[in-house]
Amino acid sequence: MTRTLTITLPDALEQALAQTAVRNQTTPEQLILAALAQQFLPPSTPDLSDDPLFQLAGSITSNIPDLAENHDYYLGQALYEEMNGNDD
Repeated sequence: MTRTLTITLPDALEQALAQTAVRNQTTPEQLILAALAQQFLPPSTPDLSDDPLFQLAGSITSNIPDLAENHDYYLGQALYEEMNGNDD
């Protein structure tokens, strides 16, 4: 269901909104809807069904308790060590 909402904008805000819409190749209405959704709706969960790496989630076990949260750090650390010849 959708509803129509009429708002009155000060001139400066309307001009800024119109200029931003032109720069982003969209409409002022779409900018307002996006801003309201970001402010008032819970964040949407991205669709990862086509992500090949997501399909591997849960397929390995590790003794590293924070691997999921800090995987970028661990990958970077491994790359750094490999590039510097630290192949322990």
